Amino acid sequence: MVKLVSLMKRKQGLSREDFANWAVKEHSPLGLKFPGVRGYHISVLAPDQPETEFDGVFELWFDDMDSLQKALDSPAGHAARDDAMAHAEKRVHLRTQEHVIKDSH
Repeated sequence: MVKLVSLMKRKQGLSREDFANWAVKEHSPLGLKFPGVRGYHISVLAPDQPETEFDGVFELWFDDMDSLQKALDSPAGHAARDDAMAHAEKRVHLRTQEHVIKDSH
């Protein structure tokens, strides 16, 4: 299993609350349309935290790197990228091999 981790910093002028609402309510349905997606988490910065380099962490799981690349190259992947770039001034993608040390569930 591989995981795509996307770190995003909201655009200037977009409040942290508006960014969080966009991420969870508007952007998340786009990620659910990725072909082959096995899991999907979004974490947003808590309102009481000081400014940081990123405001949100988006995690998507896939069977392998080929499945991940196909999802990014799909129409859903292009729509998610365009939507993210309309709301984020910075986005970093990390393609990772996940090692679960302790599961939270």
